[in-house]
Amino acid sequence: MKILLVSLWSISPDKIGGTERFVIDMARGLSRNHSVTVLSLGRVDPKMKGVTTEGLGLIKNLDEYSLAEFLERGGCAKIQSTIASFIEKRDFDVVHLNSLLFSGLPIDIPSIHTVHTNKTELLASFSRKMIGGIVREVQNDGEAVYVAPSIFAGRSFKALTGRDPVIIRHSFFPDIALRNKMSAKRRYGIPEKNLVFCVPSRLELEQKGQEILLRALKRVRPQLPPFVVVLGGSDKQYADTRRYLLNRYHGLNMVIEAFHSKDEMYSLADIIVLPSKTESFGYAALESAMMGFPLFLSNIPPYREMADGNPRITIFENNGSGLAKKLLAHLDEITNPGIEPPPKKWMAKFSQEIMTKKYLALYKKVMLHQ
Repeated sequence: MKILLVSLWSISPDKIGGTERFVIDMARGLSRNHSVTVLSLGRVDPKMKGVTTEGLGLIKNLDEYSLAEFLERGGCAKIQSTIASFIEKRDFDVVHLNSLLFSGLPIDIPSIHTVHTNKTELLASFSRKMIGGIVREVQNDGEAVYVAPSIFAGRSFKALTGRDPVIIRHSFFPDIALRNKMSAKRRYGIPEKNLVFCVPSRLELEQKGQEILLRALKRVRPQLPPFVVVLGGSDKQYADTRRYLLNRYHGLNMVIEAFHSKDEMYSLADIIVLPSKTESFGYAALESAMMGFPLFLSNIPPYREMADGNPRITIFENNGSGLAKKLLAHLDEITNPGIEPPPKKWMAKFSQEIMTKKYLALYKKVMLHQ
């Protein structure tokens, strides 16, 4: 089977974003027995064994802000025509699209779509006119199959479009290599005895909620041993956000970096906190849980789904006082952190083998009905 995986964002093995990571994991899993091509509107960095990669470079310095500007200038039609042209020149059996911006793509090849954004995220990212256009494309394309990574994301997609998606959980591919913690701390000027609270998300405060953690830590600082807060995902588009946090929370010891290497970021961590206000799935949460970190997750539906069956995950209410209470209630765990493998039964729910098999079954189904 010849499979094309299409990504909106640039693809790199060290990207923090779950959408990009999902495409990489799908390519790795599928390429064991099938021909796989990964296409990005931006660039493709990794050299994946047995996978053909191509970046279109359609948008220079592709990020959320440059994409928004591109779309406002009529970029959606440009995206659709460029991808359609790429596909016409090649021989694929199925196309797997990973953005709702690709809905209604004018191609004759069987296709499926994985939905990585929920209704709240879409409303925050695009104009109502554009969302209305996306919804019409989804409703009019009766042949395409849509997949959501959680029950919550599926319900959100149905509320938005009226269509029921297939639910297939994302998986975790275990390729993050933790380095020597003391050496990692020294590189960033973190005292060896200090605890490290880490938020492995892009520095988008409105969705990812980093300030919930910072407010909680200000409340409980007297009860905690010395600590440092490590915030990842601080690339160039978040330069102003980084300055704001350093100024607003100057009393806290913080390291705010882009962390182009996930290995380096996770090597600093003792406790992972993800205070997101909304997610469709939560890839960073899955990574952190699979690696066995003590993990504190905000009380949102996909995180509750993920926490089921894993005693290392603690759910807290989505505000500074709610998180502060949970931190104090788990003070022994926090002051004596360690990495412990999660339960095998829980891990099995998120295996790459299961995810790959379910997607392959969908590919074959849409090919059969084309």
